[in-house]
Amino acid sequence: MMRARRVYVGADLERLYADYLTHLALRAAELGMPISADDSLFVNLQRPPFLAALREGTVRDKIDALKRRGLGPKDWSAHWFRHSHATALLLAGTADWVVSRRLGHAHVQTTLDLYGWVSEDEALRAAANWKTYTAGWRTEHDR
Repeated sequence: MMRARRVYVGADLERLYADYLTHLALRAAELGMPISADDSLFVNLQRPPFLAALREGTVRDKIDALKRRGLGPKDWSAHWFRHSHATALLLAGTADWVVSRRLGHAHVQTTLDLYGWVSEDEALRAAANWKTYTAGWRTEHDR
C-alpha cells in the first residue's frame, strides 16, 4: 500500500537529485525523447529501453555488480539503505513518530517493532556508562 508522503531531505541530497534530473533531461534531449512530470523518475539512461522505469531486476543487477567489485558491506541489499537510514535517525535522537512517517509506516508501532532495539540498545549503553555522564556533576560536598 503505497501512499503519497512528504519527505524532507538535506541540501546535499537535494543537490544530488538536481544533478540527476539535469542528467536525465540532457539524456532525453540527446535521444530526442520527450519527458514529462508524469514519467517515471528512475529510468534506464544507458541501455534500451531508454527512459523506461527501472525494473527491480535492473536494480538487483547493479547491486550484484557492485558486490562483485567488492563495494559495500558484506551481504548488503537495496533495502539495507532503508534500515541503515532508520537506524541512523534513531541513534541521532529523531523521534520514533518522525522515523515512522519518513519510512511510510501506517503505524508508529511498526517502526518500534522493527527498530525499537536501536533506541533500547542506546539507552542501555548509556545506563551502563552512567559514571561518564555524571563525572562532571558537582555535589553538595564539592561546594
